[in-house]
Amino acid sequence: MVLTGVTSKAIRKGGAEPPLAPGTFRIYNMRFCPWAEKAMIYVAAKGIDAEVINLNVTDKPEWYFSKHYQGKAPAIEHDGKIVIDSGFIPEYLDDAFPETRILPTDPYEKAQQKLLADRLTAVAHAVPCLFAVMRDRSLKDEKQAKVFEVLKMAEELLTDDFYAGSTPGFPDYVSFPFFEKIWWSASLDGVVDLPTSSFPGVEQYPKLTRWFSSLLESDAVQSVTQSIRDGAEFMNAYATHGELNYDLGL
Repeated sequence: MVLTGVTSKAIRKGGAEPPLAPGTFRIYNMRFCPWAEKAMIYVAAKGIDAEVINLNVTDKPEWYFSKHYQGKAPAIEHDGKIVIDSGFIPEYLDDAFPETRILPTDPYEKAQQKLLADRLTAVAHAVPCLFAVMRDRSLKDEKQAKVFEVLKMAEELLTDDFYAGSTPGFPDYVSFPFFEKIWWSASLDGVVDLPTSSFPGVEQYPKLTRWFSSLLESDAVQSVTQSIRDGAEFMNAYATHGELNYDLGL
């Protein structure tokens, strides 16, 4: 797997579209977006050689609207075909690159993994609770209770080393970025009472702690993720309507 451009500066309005060499697999990314990270992790886990184009999705380059009608990330482009939306990209990649399929081919097992991933979207829905606390610390007790409830549910759903079984798979890769955003939030003072050194906390959620650490240290995640310091800073700026630095840490 070779991912080029992971640390490239974000292209903004007025920036030129980089030329695309024939046969090149390209992914349009926003470095701090969990939905874009879903697609990035999946590409990395499948071992696809890819060119990464980072975008400023606040001040979007004009040419990108021909790739994605809303100008959002992620999108992938390959052999003249463009696929948008993190909800569709992983399964498309499994069909387009079946030799490294992540979702099972067995219809029942495939359905079970997709249903489990769907249940874990509750983690994504909990992240706005933390944004609310970043804006108003007085909401901490109310909002973090909802986060803890979701993490308890996720702990109970984890019946093996990974959600997909003994090795990471579809529900693990597509849900990880949202757990990571909770981890980032925990590094900010007064947002949520979770230890950042061993997220989400050995005593409260021991299975999740092992799961998160294993995925965080995996080659697929390490090749695309951002530091907890930069991630937390970007999240806080986003939540509080501050200036967004899409090149933070570069």
